[in-house]
Amino acid sequence: MSAKTILITGGHGFIGSNMIHYYLNKYPDYQIVNIDYNIEAANQKRIHCPEQANRYSFHRVDIRNVYAISHLFELYDITDILHFAAETRSVERVGEIRLYEQTNVLGTLNLLHAAQSAWMVDAHQPKPEYARSRFHHLSLADKPNDTLYSESKERADAMIQKFHEQHGLDIVTTASPEIFGPMQQEDELIPALIRQALDGDLPIPESGQQRNWLFVGDLCEAIDTMFHLGDAGQRYEIGANARLDDRELSQQINGLLNEYFPGNDLGGTKGNEAALYSKASPIAQKQVLGFAPFTPFGIGLGIALDWYIQKYKYADFIEKQ
Repeated sequence: MSAKTILITGGHGFIGSNMIHYYLNKYPDYQIVNIDYNIEAANQKRIHCPEQANRYSFHRVDIRNVYAISHLFELYDITDILHFAAETRSVERVGEIRLYEQTNVLGTLNLLHAAQSAWMVDAHQPKPEYARSRFHHLSLADKPNDTLYSESKERADAMIQKFHEQHGLDIVTTASPEIFGPMQQEDELIPALIRQALDGDLPIPESGQQRNWLFVGDLCEAIDTMFHLGDAGQRYEIGANARLDDRELSQQINGLLNEYFPGNDLGGTKGNEAALYSKASPIAQKQVLGFAPFTPFGIGLGIALDWYIQKYKYADFIEKQ
């Protein structure tokens, strides 16, 4: 595998930080340049890689700042981009609704122009040394277009496709369902439900929205596959580990706690773990470039639960069971 210097945007976020660890461990010849503006959803503590410090660097950069982006290409010989940075917070927490458009659309455009300037001689004509350079974009799969976030991501997707067609920049898009796993921010659904369950207060709703769930480790494998093997200009939809509604998800979490702590009967699910796990069996998968999600949902949920137990330091809770 030839050496690369990969710019990863949003590398202190949930997905970006998992991807950085994945790439540093898998590809010893790859250099990683991480940029993040470190807003609420970002957590600098997610990246701790002293043994690979000579292959990793971080810069606090806002992708809305076109001059800062251009300066990165002067500092480093960036060969590829994995683009995860996005404004994902709710309207109430953002405060300024234009941030969705400014970050998710115009920020992406800044990155595209910087890559085009560094890698291309002219439209559809890359510089020889960047003939294999690639811009990977992470998008959403099967998400209702009912929020400012999803609307801005949809506009960014359309802009990226048009940019590829007009300028010939090598762009691949990976679209994923809902992601879960270690290091996810606490206000996301599964971490919030786990916290409620550990506090002994996770209600079981009558029903709820159905969602496709993908374990973050599987997402990293999928992105790696599409990044290296995907065809330029293509959008690849990743499958999921399981499809559950909110009731089934809450039952899964309570069932896991009953298995880990036999005296803890949250929600009255003890004794029904096998039935609960069967609801989370892998959904029908089609392979994409030879990849299909492989982590059973219950296993991925258990990994996440272990991580959050350690994070929240629930030793006292465990001892009481």
